[in-house]
Amino acid sequence: MKKAKASLLAKWFTLTLCLAIIAACSNNGNTPNATNAPSNAGSSTNAPETETPAEPALPEVKLTFIYPVSAQPGPDQQLVNDEINKYLKEKINATVDLKPLTFDEYEPKLNAMLAAGEDFDLAWSSKGWLGNYQPYIDRGAYLEITEDMIKQYAPEARANIPDKFWPDMLAVDGKVYGFPIYQVAAKTKSLVIQKRFVDKYNLDINSIQSYKDLEPFLKQLKENEPDIIPLGLAQNSWGLFTDKTKVGEGLVLSYAKDDPSLKYIGGLQILDEKKEYYDTMRSWYQAGYINEDAPIIQNINDLKAKGNVAVGLEFTSKPGGEVGEMAVNGGNEVVYAPIADSYFTGIAGAMHVINKSSKNPERTLMLINLLNTDQYLYNLICNGIEGNHYNKTDDKFIEPIKDSGYAPNGDWVFGNQFNAYLKPGQAADTWDRTIELNDSAIVPATSGFGVNEESIKAEIANVTAANNEYQAALESGSVDPAKELSKYRDKLIASGQEKIEQETEAQWEKFKQEKGLVK
Repeated sequence: MKKAKASLLAKWFTLTLCLAIIAACSNNGNTPNATNAPSNAGSSTNAPETETPAEPALPEVKLTFIYPVSAQPGPDQQLVNDEINKYLKEKINATVDLKPLTFDEYEPKLNAMLAAGEDFDLAWSSKGWLGNYQPYIDRGAYLEITEDMIKQYAPEARANIPDKFWPDMLAVDGKVYGFPIYQVAAKTKSLVIQKRFVDKYNLDINSIQSYKDLEPFLKQLKENEPDIIPLGLAQNSWGLFTDKTKVGEGLVLSYAKDDPSLKYIGGLQILDEKKEYYDTMRSWYQAGYINEDAPIIQNINDLKAKGNVAVGLEFTSKPGGEVGEMAVNGGNEVVYAPIADSYFTGIAGAMHVINKSSKNPERTLMLINLLNTDQYLYNLICNGIEGNHYNKTDDKFIEPIKDSGYAPNGDWVFGNQFNAYLKPGQAADTWDRTIELNDSAIVPATSGFGVNEESIKAEIANVTAANNEYQAALESGSVDPAKELSKYRDKLIASGQEKIEQETEAQWEKFKQEKGLVK
C-alpha cells in the first residue's frame, strides 16, 4: 500500500513539474487573448547561451468527453473538435474526442458505457438530473477528486469558486466527486412566453404569479391562434405547480417557510395538496390549451424548435437566458414570467465528473481546469471558430453566423459561464447580474443536505417506475385525476414511498441537529 501511494505521489510530482515546464514555455503560462490564435511554444530570446538537459515532456494522451446537448451536432462538429485538439496539444499535450449526446440519449448512453466498461474520461453530471451525482457515486462510477489533486491540477479553476458555495459539492460521505461548472446558482421557475403574443394581447407579465393566472391568456391564444400551441409540455418539461408557502415541492423533501422547526413534509402530503392543480391541467388539456402528445414527447425543445409554442416552462431562468430560449423557440423573442421565488440551488446543478476507470484522471482534471479558466478554449467549444461560426462585434459580444454548422447552444455544459462571450439581446451586465442573483437568492435550510440512499435503493427504483407511469400523464392533463390520482398514490405506497419518507425524515432530523438549524 505504501509503495502504491509513493508511486502515485511520484507520478503527480512528475506531471506537475512537466506541466510547469510546458506552461513556462508557452506564452509564459498566460492564456492567449480570445481574439488571437494560440501561439506555438518556442525558445525565449532571453534564454541562456549554455545548453541545459531537456526535461521529460508530458506523454501524449487521448481523452474522451461525453456531454448532453439540445440537438444533434452540426456538420462542423469535427472541424471544431480538431481546432480544440490543436490547442490542447500545446497546452497539456492531449487531444479530446468530443461525444455530444441529445438530452434523451444521454442517460441511457452513460449507463450503457459504464455497464460495458467502455473507455471514457470526462462526463457531465448534475445533482438530481442527468448523471445524477449521488446515485452514480453510490454505484462507484465517479472518481473522488481530492483536495490535493485540485491543488495540483486545477488550482486556478478552484480559485474562481467562492468558498461559501463549495460545500454543495460534498457527497453523502463528505468527499467530492465532481468539479462544478460555475454559472447561475439560483433557481427561478418561470414561464417562457413568446414576446409577439405578449405584445399582441397586451399581457401584463407582472400579473402572472402562478399557473392559475395563465388561463385567460391561454384561452385567447386558443381562440385566435389556430396554428399555435398555447402551452407546450413534454416528458422533460412539466411542473407548473408552485406553493410559495413551502420550500421544496417534490417527492423528496419540503418544509413550510413559517415553521421554525423545519418539520419534514413528505411527497405523499404534497401529492394530496396538488389535486386542484391536476384538475386544472385536465381542464386545460381538454380545452386544447396543451399539446396532445405532451405525455409521450420526450424533449420539449423538439416541439419548441418549430416556433409555434406560445408558452413553455423554464426551471432555472437567469439573466440573459432569453437569448438561449430565443434560439430554442425557432428564433422568436421570448420573455420570462417568474412564478416562484428565487432560491439558491448550489453549484452542483451542473458539473464535470471523471470516470473512475479513466486511465488519465490527472490530465482529465487539467482539461477541466482549462475549460473553467481559459477563455479561448471555453468559447471555442461553446461557439466554434471565429469567422466560421461567429463574428466578434466588440470585446464582449459576438454575432453567431446563422446555419454555420456549429451551434451547441449549451454554454452551461462546458465550463465557467462567466468566461462566455455575450450574444445579441444580452445586456452588457449579464454576468454581473447573475453573480448578484447568486449572492441574493434565498438559501434554503436544505442546502448541503443529501439523502444516503443505501438502505432504500429498491424502494427508490420502484417509486421511480411509478412516477414514470403516472407523473407526466397527470401533469399534462392527459388523464382524469379523478380516476388516476388515487391509483398513483396507492402505487407509490406499494412501491415503498412511505419507507423512503421515513428514512429521509430521519436523516433530515440528524442533519438539522448537526448543523444547529433548530434549537
